[in-house]
Amino acid sequence: MLKRVALYKAAFFLFIKKHFMQIEVTIPSSLKEVSLKDYQKFLLIENPNKDDLLKCILNINTKELGKIKDKDVDYLTTHIDKLFNQDHKFIPTFTLDGTLYGFIPNLDEITYGENKDITSYINEWGNMHKAMAVLFRPIKQKQGSKYLIHEYEGSHKYSEVMKKMPLSVVLGAMVFFYNLTNALLKSMPNYLDSQLKTEQMREVVSQENGEVIQNYILLLKATLQDLKKLQNFHYINV
Repeated sequence: MLKRVALYKAAFFLFIKKHFMQIEVTIPSSLKEVSLKDYQKFLLIENPNKDDLLKCILNINTKELGKIKDKDVDYLTTHIDKLFNQDHKFIPTFTLDGTLYGFIPNLDEITYGENKDITSYINEWGNMHKAMAVLFRPIKQKQGSKYLIHEYEGSHKYSEVMKKMPLSVVLGAMVFFYNLTNALLKSMPNYLDSQLKTEQMREVVSQENGEVIQNYILLLKATLQDLKKLQNFHYINV
């Protein structure tokens, strides 16, 4: 029988501890309580199943899982499924180990290196912590809702730290980046068409430049498809 034993009053976390048979399981009440690392561990398993999902999300082993009542396993599976089957809102800032991290405040000012690394990492869950290390960095100055983050020095500087970031922040950033890429992909052909109507622009956009633009559009399409796949693959249907 499920029994609530404690509620932790914390600013960002709410843990509900419940007893299953002779073991104690901490059930996440939201994806803020699930780390990117734990979810990556699940996705890196070859042909993962319901048992793998529960062990990774709840941080228990096979022996402990086997002691849980069958009806309680069904409850846990349904509960975790509900956590993923909801709208993932964009969360621009979060605190980890006492440090406040912020999303790139102005994507119009993104550098070539940042953009290159994001598109390289964000389409694979195994590299998601590296992608998040590009998108999020420590805030060095903040006033109200506005803030400045540290300059980008490569994803390696914060990639290990990002493995501990809340999964809710990761999914929110992915949805945001997915929508942004989708909007850019839809608007780019119309923009190029309007610009190429002038003789001057036709002269500027040489065959070489045209190939660069075409390659960028193909990259956007590939990134969009990869993000869509990642967005849909959040749990195992059982």
